[in-house]
Amino acid sequence: MPEAFRPLVMLIADAIREHQYVTLFAVIAIEEAGVPLPAPGDLIIAFYGWRASGDPVAIAKVVITCALASATGTLAPYFVARRFGETVAQRVAGWLDIDLRRVDQLEGRVVKYGTAGVLVGRLIPGLRVAVSLVAGTARLPLRKFTPGIFVAAAIYWTGWALLGAIVGPHVRDVIRPAYVDVVIIAIPVLFIGLFVGRLLWARRSAARA
Repeated sequence: MPEAFRPLVMLIADAIREHQYVTLFAVIAIEEAGVPLPAPGDLIIAFYGWRASGDPVAIAKVVITCALASATGTLAPYFVARRFGETVAQRVAGWLDIDLRRVDQLEGRVVKYGTAGVLVGRLIPGLRVAVSLVAGTARLPLRKFTPGIFVAAAIYWTGWALLGAIVGPHVRDVIRPAYVDVVIIAIPVLFIGLFVGRLLWARRSAARA
């Protein structure tokens, strides 16, 4: 690992060890609020699942922490859309390359089914962020919005935590020790590149339209 990265990595590692659930809550809440992170939340949960492998109680704590963080973080886009309306929601959806036709369909389902509509929408790939925007635009009450987010997050994060618990212990057996640091750095860099590329592509498509 390059020496320039070592102090930052050590600082993050120390924070995780000393305040692991607080750190996990903060990271997931920030991502759910719509702020891109150097590493996606899915991989972070898988990492925590790996650390908790063999301990069902610890895995349950990881899942509950993440579900609470999701329910908290999604309040940011929810209240923004509720305050500023459909124009802002559509603009954000365009930045994230979310099909506006699917957003319109989702809005109808959320209005009709309430909590169940939020829950199902959050489990559909590509619509997780859109659900918060749609619920805010539709002025869905918090008492219907938050439970749907929490249950969907618990289901989603359970899958990633179990994946980390099952697959994680075998990673070092597959990857040579000399390359582990390279992989740790390469994964977030790759996802940042994909996010930026997708954002630029969406803006170009909107400009052409």
